[in-house]
Amino acid sequence: MNLQMNTQNLGCLFEKLNDVTSLPQKQNYQKYRLPLQSGAGHVKRICLRDGMEINWFDASFDEPVSLDIDVQYPHLEIAYTLEGQAYWEAAGEPRSYDLSAGVSTFSYIRDKNLHTEFSPSERMSHMEIRIDIRKLNELLPELSGISNKAFFCRQLAGSPHIARIVKEMKQCPYTGTLQKLYLEGKAFELLVYHLDGVQKEEQSQPVSKLKVDDVHCLQQAKEILSHTWKEPPSLLELARMIGLNDYKLKLGFKELFGTTVFGYVRGLRMNEAHKILEQGKVNVSEAASMVGYSNLSHFAKLFRKTYGYNPSEVEKSCNFYS
Repeated sequence: MNLQMNTQNLGCLFEKLNDVTSLPQKQNYQKYRLPLQSGAGHVKRICLRDGMEINWFDASFDEPVSLDIDVQYPHLEIAYTLEGQAYWEAAGEPRSYDLSAGVSTFSYIRDKNLHTEFSPSERMSHMEIRIDIRKLNELLPELSGISNKAFFCRQLAGSPHIARIVKEMKQCPYTGTLQKLYLEGKAFELLVYHLDGVQKEEQSQPVSKLKVDDVHCLQQAKEILSHTWKEPPSLLELARMIGLNDYKLKLGFKELFGTTVFGYVRGLRMNEAHKILEQGKVNVSEAASMVGYSNLSHFAKLFRKTYGYNPSEVEKSCNFYS
């Protein structure tokens, strides 16, 4: 199944969707059903201000689905995938981009056709913050390094900081005006985090020397780690599995995904440990063991470094509310 859309502003995407379900009790909030022939899905749209919105996508595909969107206006996007697998590419650009759990994408797009393909038999849970740059002129000075071309994309994988902010957004405890203020603050927090990363990269890193084949190999490495994070292969083993030497694997992974191989695995482990502790069914020691740590003090130290508080505080919070 193929869906095609042309967009001149944020609203065009939703003009093409049928079966709109408005929720008047929630200000600036709408829910749309995705027009899938096989499978089911919806998108929740929250308008924060003129030219800025958050979209939550949730869908299950029973057959391959592709989406072609022609973006004809200056469009800034921060995306984060919670579940599922897909890939996308921009016309005329040398590489494609992976969408998978824990991957955050920061992109600037203007006058470009985007092609996305979703994997069947997988649930896709995905968040996007979309900004029409024409409506937020105060951002232009900070975007000068990337808005002088039609396309820019930078991805980060396994960042606990981003995962925490997205989770806070998804579990927003407010409604109405307070909801808008809270979510807008979190959206700008993510924007600042990504823009700061872009600026630091421009100041410290040389022009990328990665080839298309190298990128494909590195994406394969990330996919392997996403399924083996509890007992991951060694760096040399992983390098042999994807057909690169360990030096190129280390440098290329950091350049492509914004974190080291070990940092990515640690991020996946910490995210899973946090989820387990929030369920309130096991203690800290058991949670550490479940995500691959036999040394409790080492696990607690990494958890505290990642989130800024001890894992026992999550356990206590769950016990308090249970």
